[in-house]
Amino acid sequence: MEKTNIHVGYSLICILLILGCTEEERSAYGSDETPPDAVKINSVENRPGGAVIKFTPPTNQDLLYIRGAYNDENGISKQVIVSSVIDTLSIIGFGQTGDYNVDVTAIDTRDNESVAVTTTISPLEAPIHAILESIEGAQDFGGINISYLNPTRADVSLNMSIIDLDGNQVFKESFYTSQANSSYSFRGYDPILTTFIIYVEDRWGNQTITKTLETTPLEDVFLDKGFFSVQPMPGDESFSEYGFSANQMWDGSWSSQWNCGHTSFLALPHQLTISLGQLAKLNRFKLYQRGGTELYKHGNPKRFQIYGREDLDNLPIYSPSNPGDGWILLGEFESFKPSGLPPGSNTEEDYLFQDNGEDFVFDSNVQQYNIKYIRFVNLETWNNQMVSVIGELSFWGSIVD
Repeated sequence: MEKTNIHVGYSLICILLILGCTEEERSAYGSDETPPDAVKINSVENRPGGAVIKFTPPTNQDLLYIRGAYNDENGISKQVIVSSVIDTLSIIGFGQTGDYNVDVTAIDTRDNESVAVTTTISPLEAPIHAILESIEGAQDFGGINISYLNPTRADVSLNMSIIDLDGNQVFKESFYTSQANSSYSFRGYDPILTTFIIYVEDRWGNQTITKTLETTPLEDVFLDKGFFSVQPMPGDESFSEYGFSANQMWDGSWSSQWNCGHTSFLALPHQLTISLGQLAKLNRFKLYQRGGTELYKHGNPKRFQIYGREDLDNLPIYSPSNPGDGWILLGEFESFKPSGLPPGSNTEEDYLFQDNGEDFVFDSNVQQYNIKYIRFVNLETWNNQMVSVIGELSFWGSIVD
């Protein structure tokens, strides 16, 4: 009986020793109950809509991260966290100027917190306000063209409403952009005096006041694609290769990479002649790229020409060295990629831009001509491939006959 008690006692001692060793091992990585030292604030650089706080983190071995906690202009509590090896905190998202306190705290692996060091930031005016101030409106085909400056390339939306015939303000659409200096046309409106109301919003939900613009949109009739057809001409390439059909370029579908016109792989330029099936004075057109994984690559047109004619009578003999001979050059155009990234890398803005169709406006002198036939000449593709693909083509103007 005594031996049994001695054995049990010995076992308990061993268990306690093991537990003690385990606890000691768990504390061997520098983690303890001691809070880290305070952060040292070195400088504050105020920026549009925020600020950058530069600091020196404490040297405690178990330091895990640095936290900046603050209330925004609406009194909402927010925080920014950076790892222990970072020496800056970027505070962003303010819509209004003012003085705001930021509590900077060091936290270790045991969630011990240092004494908070409070510093004051004074964000400069948020980019949305300067963007609104820069906005100018101009009469455009079917609507209004809004030009703007966005030097910080902030991610914003331009939001547009109109005053309807009953005097009600009605929201219509938003346009998302991060371009430094650009424009956008809000279209789809009748040629009557229209009041357009614009405001700018950033990705944190900050909004500007509104700006009101009035203009009378120019007539802009959508050409019915039910009349479109391929007009085979000498020198033209087939856009119905590899199981695709040229008719898919005016079937009203473009977002899928499997819905497009597609040529064979041949040296550029590639050309295609289209009958619009109606006589019109042309204002503009949209080219929708082949979408999906092929956006801004493969054979999507990057640089191309558009020619036009009223009829096909008395055309000169076709010459490959001069495909536009006998045709009216309506313009040479180049596709635009908002992100500027190389082929194969696209941003959400790139996809949105192309899903809306890339809008090209003809010079005003083009409207003196009656056009029924279009010759599209693809000079350069986005991926420099010897093939041409087009998701969709649409044209607008004034119908003559």
